[in-house]
Amino acid sequence: MRKFIIVMLLLMISSILYSQDDNKKWSLYGYTSFMNTNSFDSISNKWLIDNQLHNRTNFNYFFNNNLTFTAQLRTRFIYGNSVLLIPNYDNLIETETGYLNMNTNIISEQNFLLNINMDRLFFKYTNGDWDISLGRQRINWGRTLIWNPNDIFNTYSYFDFDYTEKPGSDALRIQYYTGAASSIEFASSVNYEKRLTAAAKLLVNKWNYDWQFILGEMEQRDYIAGFGWAGALKSIGFRGEATYFHPINANDTTREASISATASFDYTFRNSLNIMVQALYTKITKDNPISDFSTFYSSNLNAKYLSFSPWNMFVNAKYPITPLLNISLGGMYYPDANSVFINPSIDYSLSDNLEFSFVYQYFKGKVPDPITGLTAKKQFNFAFLRLKMSY
Repeated sequence: MRKFIIVMLLLMISSILYSQDDNKKWSLYGYTSFMNTNSFDSISNKWLIDNQLHNRTNFNYFFNNNLTFTAQLRTRFIYGNSVLLIPNYDNLIETETGYLNMNTNIISEQNFLLNINMDRLFFKYTNGDWDISLGRQRINWGRTLIWNPNDIFNTYSYFDFDYTEKPGSDALRIQYYTGAASSIEFASSVNYEKRLTAAAKLLVNKWNYDWQFILGEMEQRDYIAGFGWAGALKSIGFRGEATYFHPINANDTTREASISATASFDYTFRNSLNIMVQALYTKITKDNPISDFSTFYSSNLNAKYLSFSPWNMFVNAKYPITPLLNISLGGMYYPDANSVFINPSIDYSLSDNLEFSFVYQYFKGKVPDPITGLTAKKQFNFAFLRLKMSY
């Protein structure tokens, strides 16, 4: 796989050199960031200090008006205490969820590692009302911003704020637009377990709302049926989605039927203050691998397993103090687990392409002890300092 990624890089470079006389044939953009992370349970106890140099390269090649090739590469140089002290940390970074193994550690030493991940690699064909794309791509069927029961192909984690592009799937996607705001879509993907996810989606616009209905199966384990909407109640944004999961194998006693449903409201005041509220209900089944906040924070999420708590509530406020300085304060409450998550952040634009960010994540709640199995109140703190330059 290392050879494959190197070949793709050479193809990207050769395409750029070949097309240098015609700028309309290709585009190249991305960013480089440096992020310092400090993790601790108490400010007076030992801290885990980590650093990450992160580069993203996005490349598009336009063969003609109908056919486009896209390749996007994520490269991270990580060094610090986590690499040294957390068992199998390199394997966690190298975890691949897609069918094609395009995530690999080029270098893995005791104190640092170099990881490259080709998370977009696909061709897209457009002709009239048809769009067809094949390869590693993002298929986003979610309608809300925090939890997405409809996002059956590549669910993302709200906590992973540094990964703005979000993961992709090895998939075939066919879209047919029946109108300006309506379409019929079919998509299928294969994951690292060689399990198929396939579904159809109908999107229509009625009563000034976008409505979607999905039907299919996920990972050859569950039949799924869902719907979602996006619109407004006067000037208040109103979105939501719900999905029902039913085990394909009725004789599999390790799996259960489940439902997840969420709704959100958002409003922007005249002074540009934005408030968003979202609630989620998800049935916690016996096959749910997320047992507490620790596994929730670090797991690859699934549309069926969105939390460790049946009821989840989220509130966020964003305000631009100046055109260059933005602040936000978000929080989650898990009433069934008597736990809270608080997330303040600051973003400051130093120039047109340079941004500084400070992000703080705090969790406090009941967590089971891995040795005794008893639950106890614990807290986790994560402080992030990031400098990001776009090009």
